[in-house]
Amino acid sequence: MKDSRPELRALTGLRGIAAMAVALGHFQQLYPTDAPFIWDNAVDLFFCLSGFTLSYVYRPEDFRFSHYLTARIARICPLYLVTLVIVGGAIVWPLQIDPTTYPVRHALADFLLQVLMLNSWPIIGSGVHWNSPAWSVSVEWFCYVLLFPLLLFQKAPRSAAIRLLCIVLLSATSYSLFVRHFDSNLFIPKLYEPKSQWSYWVDLLRGVFSFTAGWIVFSCYDRRDGLYNFCTKSSALLWSGVVLLTTLAYCDRINSQALMLLYPFVVLAATDQRSIASRLLGSGPLYFLGVISYSIYMTHFALFIGVVAVFGLPATWPLSIYPLVAGISLAVFIGSYLAIERPARNAVRGVRCMHLVRKSR
Repeated sequence: MKDSRPELRALTGLRGIAAMAVALGHFQQLYPTDAPFIWDNAVDLFFCLSGFTLSYVYRPEDFRFSHYLTARIARICPLYLVTLVIVGGAIVWPLQIDPTTYPVRHALADFLLQVLMLNSWPIIGSGVHWNSPAWSVSVEWFCYVLLFPLLLFQKAPRSAAIRLLCIVLLSATSYSLFVRHFDSNLFIPKLYEPKSQWSYWVDLLRGVFSFTAGWIVFSCYDRRDGLYNFCTKSSALLWSGVVLLTTLAYCDRINSQALMLLYPFVVLAATDQRSIASRLLGSGPLYFLGVISYSIYMTHFALFIGVVAVFGLPATWPLSIYPLVAGISLAVFIGSYLAIERPARNAVRGVRCMHLVRKSR
């Protein structure tokens, strides 16, 4: 059962910003430039937010796995499957199924594993995702089904210093794995063997580490410990650090993935609804962006491919095309939320409620 705690609106707004960072990062890839963007590490912010949010919402004493799993399925599956079918049917199957580089049997295996949300699980899956951002949903699914039920019944370290050390070690290990072994070629629909077998594990482990960091951050919040007090009082300093690291990444002075080292502390700072940053994150426009963040995340890749098919590469666009594309994008994001995500989520939950009513008779 869910706890009746008040919503932390700033975290919803933060989720919206992360979704837009990912979308803009993919849009930027359409340009012939190597300038970094923060889309890779914005996904790590999603994982951290998920670890915190689920810990905030669910209590171990009245946790029911079947209720919890139904809520998770209703939250992520409908739109995930719709976008998988759209991208597969419109792009991958007609354009990228090449028997020499991507045999049909491999494509069918990838499709089945994507339907089951297992293709980012090492040993089981290949890592290929037709709707490119969907790899993180497979990782989230691992965290939902296997990791969170275990963490929920565990006690975080009692010492605030140990909790801080755990957060730092988790983030630093994830960063090191990404820098050393991340291989974006694993996502492309083709036969591919990375140089290191660790490349298969990078995405799952970064999800597990950031999700666990979010669980520890919740413990800091719940206890209002010294780390919580520092982060909430230093919100401006933390956001200045985000700006600084982003600037250094654009100047090619650091790896942009270094931003993920700050995310657990940014999440903790955002829980103080009184700060200027939290009030801005919880404001109407950013809050709404957070509400539709999953639709933004799941539809933007297919949307941008469609836009390029119609208008060509952005480098060739006149200025008048940009507001048109922005308007189309907003319509797709809101429309997919209102027409697919929300109705499907309510339908899945409704079926569950009907089942419970029948069982009680």
